[in-house]
This record gives sequence, structure tokens and C-alpha cells, in this order.
Amino acid sequence: MNARERIIESAKELFSQKGYSNTSVEEIVRYAGLSKGAFYFYFKSKDQLMEGLVNSMAERTKEIMLRWLNKEISSEEAIRGHIRDFLVECYEDRRIAYVFFFELMCSKESFRKLHQKHMEDIRGLLFQMVKRGYERKEFRCGKAETLVNLIVGYVRLVYMEKLLLGHAGLEEVLKEAEEGLELIFRGLKCD
Repeated sequence: MNARERIIESAKELFSQKGYSNTSVEEIVRYAGLSKGAFYFYFKSKDQLMEGLVNSMAERTKEIMLRWLNKEISSEEAIRGHIRDFLVECYEDRRIAYVFFFELMCSKESFRKLHQKHMEDIRGLLFQMVKRGYERKEFRCGKAETLVNLIVGYVRLVYMEKLLLGHAGLEEVLKEAEEGLELIFRGLKCD
């Protein structure tokens, strides 16, 4: 593991244990076995390091969505698959996501704007999946924007309440998401 990776891993661990505000750059480099100079060689500030962690998580989410969007399968399968893969990926970084959502989004405008930017991108990709479902007549009720709102809202609830706050296991989170999506998709078929 190179110095940059050691800094990142140390920050993740310390942010998870102590929170973002209670972790100093000095503690991060001490934990990584490096100097402050090494930290500042890679990052201008602790905020920039955290932005990098958040950007990395968001980019992985978008990559997952694009993989599913580009598969020649039904829109429902693509949405279910991307949400399952998203939740698996998020489970790995749940401690950092917890710090981001419950400490930084509440206290720093720059992190709220960062979240908003990534959510616009993610919603846009989900809209493409949903729109394709309406174009193919897989979904016959409602509107694409409403379905996007339902999916985002439900997944956010499962993600926040079960994964981040409830400390549920991955299998429980996946089961909860699948059951909710089943109800959403059953309603869209208007049978």
C-alpha cells in the first residue's frame, strides 16, 4: 500500500471511530505511520480528503448504474440489479457514509452541494432506466419522474434507516430493498 492509500485507509478508520470533526490531520498521519508533509503532498486539507472519499463512492455508484443501464435486459431487472449492487458496495463504506450524512451534511454547505451534484447525476441515470421501461411498455402506470422519486425515496430510507442507523446486516438490507421494489413494480404493471 502506498503512502496515499495508507492516508486514506487511516482516515477512514479514524473518521469511523471518532467522527470527522474529532479527527485531526496529525492523528491520521500518526495512524498511517507517515509525516504531515506526506499528507499535504496528496491533500490540501482534511476536507479535500473527505471530498475524495465521497467522490469515489459516488463514482462507483454511477459506474454500477452504467453497467446495468448498458445491459440488454428489462428495465425492472436493471433497476433491481443496480440497487442490489449499490447496497452491497455501500455496505463496505457504510461508516464513511454515516460520517458524511450525519456529521458533514449537517455542518458544511460544501458537502451539501457535493451531495446534490452527485444525486443529480444518479437521478439522471435512474431516469434513463425508468424512461426505457416506459418506452418498452414494461411500466404502464404513472410517470417516469414519479417512479424515480419513489425508488430514490425508498432506497434512501432503506439505506439510511437500516444500513447506516439500524446497523442491519447486508442480507437484511438486501431483502428489505427487494421487498419494497417488488411492491413498487407490481403497482406499475396495473394488473
